[in-house]
Amino acid sequence: MSNSPRILIVGGVAGGASAATRARRMNENASIVMLEKDAHVSFANCGLPYHIGGAIQDRAKLLVAKPELFKKRFNIDVRVRHEALAVDRAKKTVRIRDHAAGTEYDEPYDRLILAPGAAPLVPDVPGVRAKGVHSLRNIEDMDRIMSRLASVRKVAVVGAGFIGLEVAEQLKERGLEVTLVEKSGQVLPPLDGEIAEPLRRELLRNGIRLISGTGFTAIREDAGAATGVVLENGATVDADMVILGLGVRPYNQLAVAAGLGVGPTGGIQTDEFQRTSDPDIYAVGDAAEYRLGTTGQRGRVPLAGIANRTGRLAGEHAATGKSAPAPAAWGTAVIKVFGLGAGIAGDSMKSALKRGVAARAVHITANHHAGYYPGAKSMTLKLVYEAGTGRILGAQAVGAAGIDKRLDVVASFLHFGGTVRDLAQVDLAYAPPFGSAKDPLHMAAFAALNDLDGVAPVLQPDADLSGHQVVDLREADECAELPLADAKHARNIPLNTLRERLGELDKSRPTAVLCHSGLRAHVGTRILRQHGFDAANVSGAAYVRDLALRRPSDLAPSAPACGTVKACGAPGATIAAGGDELHPVNVMAEASSGALLLDVRSPAEFRSGRVRGAVNLPLEKVTPDAVRALAGGSASPVLLLCASGGRATAAAGKLKGSGLRTLVVAGGTNSCRQAGLPIEKDAGGVISVERQVRIAAGAMVFTGVMLGTFVNPWFYGLSGFVGCGLVFAGVTDWCGMGLLLARAPWNR
Repeated sequence: MSNSPRILIVGGVAGGASAATRARRMNENASIVMLEKDAHVSFANCGLPYHIGGAIQDRAKLLVAKPELFKKRFNIDVRVRHEALAVDRAKKTVRIRDHAAGTEYDEPYDRLILAPGAAPLVPDVPGVRAKGVHSLRNIEDMDRIMSRLASVRKVAVVGAGFIGLEVAEQLKERGLEVTLVEKSGQVLPPLDGEIAEPLRRELLRNGIRLISGTGFTAIREDAGAATGVVLENGATVDADMVILGLGVRPYNQLAVAAGLGVGPTGGIQTDEFQRTSDPDIYAVGDAAEYRLGTTGQRGRVPLAGIANRTGRLAGEHAATGKSAPAPAAWGTAVIKVFGLGAGIAGDSMKSALKRGVAARAVHITANHHAGYYPGAKSMTLKLVYEAGTGRILGAQAVGAAGIDKRLDVVASFLHFGGTVRDLAQVDLAYAPPFGSAKDPLHMAAFAALNDLDGVAPVLQPDADLSGHQVVDLREADECAELPLADAKHARNIPLNTLRERLGELDKSRPTAVLCHSGLRAHVGTRILRQHGFDAANVSGAAYVRDLALRRPSDLAPSAPACGTVKACGAPGATIAAGGDELHPVNVMAEASSGALLLDVRSPAEFRSGRVRGAVNLPLEKVTPDAVRALAGGSASPVLLLCASGGRATAAAGKLKGSGLRTLVVAGGTNSCRQAGLPIEKDAGGVISVERQVRIAAGAMVFTGVMLGTFVNPWFYGLSGFVGCGLVFAGVTDWCGMGLLLARAPWNR
């Protein structure tokens, strides 16, 4: 090839910009032109949601490199607002429209690199072009959204994939009311259900209204402006703005019109050097196909990392005629959702099984660093591997810290074809502030080896245990806090008593063994197998099984979003939960799904104003049997309400250990009213006990001051006593005056 080729690049973001700069570094004599149909090149598109939310306040920081820098530093001719219209392969020219000048012209090339990216999926439904309906792909999209936020109160985000979750989180951080709509039954569909479930709980905890299991059929509009989203089930979500996060489709029109090969998913077909069916034309980025590490086939992976790496190689090959082959794409991705992170590298269990791979998986819940060092946070890791060979197929993780480190290690093993035996032996960095002597990855590899070698076979957390003898090795209080999902026939035998109680078990039956998060179950499985039992360890134990067989509203403190998880192997380490509260915006959806909405205020307060559908049971009458009677045997959670939360929290304490799943509605009826929930009331109701306390306390303070001034200074003590009582009530959230007033005749 010529030592001074003319390289034309279509697309100036991740793949195109990487190709251009690498081409220049490898060939100073090349003539390089980069076209971008939008107004900006080389911008941080992954940072767009975070500018919308305010985490990245300076918009300029998203502009990684401007055309002037490309020219001065790399001698690259960057032309923004220039759109490639057609490729003439015979003449080796590209027809270009200059949108700024309103003209068209032909540009010759020796090598052409196509990096046009992808467009957001916008379904053809009524109202989708209404004002206020947006996608988020580039700087212009972001600016349009930002320009309208000041007049927006309610937002509907359609699609709970990576971009949808990021946008929903950031808009909620701005204080907007956000509803997230996802057609599939879980958020972040690429993940397995039990790994995605903590994200769902985290969304609910932070006040995102989540509607899953239904798509949308139209955008409701008024005078050309969006006012809501019409769902497949006929319901409507009110919204001043709608954000579509439904995925992307490749910009392949140039390639198709030029007769280049296109794969089944619309990606431009490429070889190992990212050359298309025309050897002088390359394709990289979201519009191109890559070799998929999971299957060995070629397909699309619309992620910035692989676009940058392959763009670099394509630029080198176009400039010199040679380069290393493009790497496989494993789809490694990670996301932050409020206080949690989650991610994946390689196959999920469901994707591996769908391809017919004999896949196995183990789950480990542990601290992200040594539990005895301050700040340890819980994480759950799922390792997927091939039966027989132990070849690592993929991993997923969810937790408050440390998941990116573990996913990156697994991505390295995927790249080099490692096995769980290799992972068990890898020498990872360890110091208490950073990790553990036995890292969660080591623990996962050990569990996988125990499964492969028959030392402690595993059952998947969602396994049907109806035909098994189930042994729960937890203490009784642990079982009460987190009842074992779908295994009421389980026998509770604490691990330390297992050997002396073997006679209670039947050796002829297959035996499933569980604890809270897995370590005790492994020990128990080994004891049972060495005493002749066909025993298997349920992967992830009761905690992960609860996630896998998730109830729509389960946010119990023993299975929280951030995890009150006893990290086996880290003595004494218990990670504090984010709480067992439910945000008011999710109350009606949970109640309609069968949850009991229980108001524990006095009957008079209840009559004076209550959330529609609530049932009254005063706090002093709250007992497990009374609540079970009201629930009618339903396994759905009990949503506890009072005026502002104090009595509901007390009711939750009275029900602790009963096996009932309770959730305190944050802020009580007051917050529900502010959130716009339907409120009903009867004639003859009285003001709330909370207001009665204020009136009584104020009257007593005033009386004490007046008597102390005009009768005897000792009466000031009454005011001081009431003041101390109010301080005590504020600190402890326990108010004796309120409890006394609740028993007053007018409150009954």
